[in-house]
Amino acid sequence: MCYHRNCFWFLASLLAAIGLERTVSATDYVLTIGGGYEPAGNQASLEANVLFFQQVVKERFSSKAQNHVYFADGVDAQEDLQVMLPKPAAASPAIALLESVFALDKPKLIYRNHEVPNVRGPISPKSIRSGLDEIRERLAEGDRLIVYVTAHGGPASSKDSMNTSITCWHKQPISMKTFAGWLDQLPSNIPVVLVMAQCYCGGFANTIFEGGEPGNGLASAVRVGFFAQRFDLPAAGCRPDIENDEEYSSYFWGSFVGRSRTGKQAEGVDCDQDGRVSLAEAHAFAVRASQTIDIPLKSSDILLRHYSRIGGYESTRIKDSPSSDERTDRELGLEYFTGSLQDVANLGTPAERITLESLAKQLELSMTLSVTEVFQQNLAQGQVFQESRLGPRRRGPGGPVGGQSGRGGRNARMRTLQKEIVESWPDLSDPDQWQDLDWLHGSEGESILGELKQLPSFEAYSKSQADRQTSKDKAAAAEARDVRFKRLVHAMESIVLAINLPRMATPEVVNRFQAMLALESTHLGP
Repeated sequence: MCYHRNCFWFLASLLAAIGLERTVSATDYVLTIGGGYEPAGNQASLEANVLFFQQVVKERFSSKAQNHVYFADGVDAQEDLQVMLPKPAAASPAIALLESVFALDKPKLIYRNHEVPNVRGPISPKSIRSGLDEIRERLAEGDRLIVYVTAHGGPASSKDSMNTSITCWHKQPISMKTFAGWLDQLPSNIPVVLVMAQCYCGGFANTIFEGGEPGNGLASAVRVGFFAQRFDLPAAGCRPDIENDEEYSSYFWGSFVGRSRTGKQAEGVDCDQDGRVSLAEAHAFAVRASQTIDIPLKSSDILLRHYSRIGGYESTRIKDSPSSDERTDRELGLEYFTGSLQDVANLGTPAERITLESLAKQLELSMTLSVTEVFQQNLAQGQVFQESRLGPRRRGPGGPVGGQSGRGGRNARMRTLQKEIVESWPDLSDPDQWQDLDWLHGSEGESILGELKQLPSFEAYSKSQADRQTSKDKAAAAEARDVRFKRLVHAMESIVLAINLPRMATPEVVNRFQAMLALESTHLGP
């Protein structure tokens, strides 16, 4: 079977045919939307993401690229950024234990003004709309618009599940349909690339439709999007510290410069070995390398789920799909989910194949497993994940069964130990004085540490802390495995859906899908 997504000569010719080729004279216009909705929701990681992206633009984009940056409260000098200060090391092991027991070992949060350079204004519907209008006036054939969002996002209403939003300063929303309407006003010959990492960002995949509404048909312009998360789930990444960069866009943009925001090496990104990293390859790297709760997707995945289907398999169908073909799967000659995991992987692009193989390895699944066996393990793993979240305890009318279990029990044990400590050493009632107590330091401090551990309630407290950490680790491991399964199944579905698309969609839809693949295969710079 000849699978057109492996025919790179075809994509190259298609680029020229639809005017998406990148020439030396072309300009990339970049719209960066970053930051939170108020100081307490404007975490330092969002600032770090924008600073990192500015470095990527400098290193990898053409020197003609123009980056229009909108961040938090813009050029206002007020303190608008939440930053976590590392907790200083305790002066002695005894003080370290006391800080833990009295819950005083938490990092400190401070606020300062953001330090993003060359900011044009705040993230507000008005300023971002104005920025798009300014870019629109400058666009010429061959140019490209890239929109990067690292902010907060809101879920959609129950009436339109895909109409999620970007949450701007002062909690002003920009809905997907509003943003799609703005994009519709751009010249139809200008390709648009979206890279979004806010919560519920997958809803913006519907910007491939006129006005963001599938019933209106496909937009006149070719648009592609790469999204950290589905439309119905929050995304990872907003943190007051910058030491952890486990979020989608750090992996995505890091693919082009060989390192993440915190310097982790990005290796094996160039799946087709052509010497350059494409947008699709950057997305695939983020899918297989990130250790987050996210289930990343592309807007081309959404097109497939509107206009294609898998034989005998209905879970990918979107409720409001405009497709009206009522012929049976057999009549259409649709591919079914058959064969092994490796068989499916071999039908995809190099990036898709490598992603499936990598996810299977992480899940300790053999590539020789049949698709049916993969789904069976997925269902079983989902049950394990649910149990890890709920825990083994039953809930009764008065709360968890089993006495002092859960957070209330842990807090009670902590309070009991605190009381015993203060009764035994009254001087420890004021934590501000601990550093000045000589007997908490040196060899005498070691003796006090031993006495603390001999208090009647210490063993129960220590065990509750260890049990809590074990439970958290178990739940995190189960959730990580559940997420990888979902990523694996999503990738498998997209491969087979793409094969079936020409067998049931109109030529217009097939041509648009091919144009989207061509745009996804482009690189940064000229």
